[in-house]
Amino acid sequence: MAEAMAEAGGGEALDINLIETLMTKGDGLLEDLDRIREREPVFWSEKNQCWFLTTHADVADSFMRKLPVTNADRMWAVFRSIPQDQWETRIPNFTKYSQLWVTSSEGPQHQRIRRLFMKALNRQIVESMRPYARARAEFLLDPVTKGDPVEFNETVSRPMTGDVLFKLLGMPDEIIPQLRDWATGLMEAAGNVFPSPEQLERADWALAEMNKAVIVELEKRKTDPKPDLLTALYKASEDDLEPLTVDEICAQMHVAIVAGHDTTMNTLTLAVAALAENPWAWEYIHANPDKMPQIVAELQRYVGMSGGQARLVTDDFELHGKTIRKGQMLLNLILSANRDPAVFPDADRLDFERDNRNAMMFAPGVHFCLGHLLAKMQLSEFMSVLVEKAKGVTLLDEKLDWMPIWVFRGVYQLNVRFDPRS
Repeated sequence: MAEAMAEAGGGEALDINLIETLMTKGDGLLEDLDRIREREPVFWSEKNQCWFLTTHADVADSFMRKLPVTNADRMWAVFRSIPQDQWETRIPNFTKYSQLWVTSSEGPQHQRIRRLFMKALNRQIVESMRPYARARAEFLLDPVTKGDPVEFNETVSRPMTGDVLFKLLGMPDEIIPQLRDWATGLMEAAGNVFPSPEQLERADWALAEMNKAVIVELEKRKTDPKPDLLTALYKASEDDLEPLTVDEICAQMHVAIVAGHDTTMNTLTLAVAALAENPWAWEYIHANPDKMPQIVAELQRYVGMSGGQARLVTDDFELHGKTIRKGQMLLNLILSANRDPAVFPDADRLDFERDNRNAMMFAPGVHFCLGHLLAKMQLSEFMSVLVEKAKGVTLLDEKLDWMPIWVFRGVYQLNVRFDPRS
């Protein structure tokens, strides 16, 4: 790695530990990434033992596979705090199922899983959930927009996204309270740079618990199919494609259960925090319901829930004078790309008139987020209801309690008081 540091051109003063910076400085991480993008856009981070790509153009090229990178085997770097000869005994579920996730597969395997998954999660199915999403937003927001203090993250945001997701998936309501432990357990390892052995083992436990719940419901679908995603995954097939195996179904349900609710939940929570800092935005949203898609897109860009995604380098290549070696890890920093002034002028400003067609919240390319329609639908319905019931919000936390996860940024809690609309 000394060679990489030498090529980095004295970047030690710029270097940051992603997790430590997020935990201690919160959104100060954005300013640090801005400096790196301005001074050394292709940056070797000794503290994270990987390359940072920070400009919109370079991140786009990586996602669009104009660079020699892959999703396959990228999770091996996450497991390095446990000796490889102990993986089978200490983290057997994590090592097995992470290779089966649609987000970790490549080539024909990825194409097969994605095509079958998309049959089970199409626009028509998502749109059929819109009335339910609005009803849940009404139900959850009505009691908390009366002017009393409320912890928003677990009282409103997680139940909102968890209820909608579980109805779509066909999972029973009674296990929704387990979502927090499952999502936190998995993402504190999978979304970390150097997870501890304890975090890896907790993630393994979370996967095992999800498997138990999924297999119980899957057995029911064999004799009693339902109009839900789990049944659709079980039945999904095409003439030229093999159906998903039970292990593959479990793996895709991990992705759906965690990413399907955790990302949208974090966006809802961070959006409320952002609106507290931009009180003018409430009346804009209330007065422009026809602009909800672009409002949601700007909130997603502005709050920076999507930190980025890691890729494994498959061949040596040169980029802006830097030699990037096969086997190294490269971070596509969406958080930085979505603030690149070459594409997003005055990126620190919330601007609902901004053109966000090139924003990267859902990672363009072959791994474009399968749940983007569901996320945008929920955010649109929720924000519409929120501005009908409240005309402002006050943050009650002096400092946000950030989670140690760089991939999907979020907080453990958000205490607020809504100003009711009379």
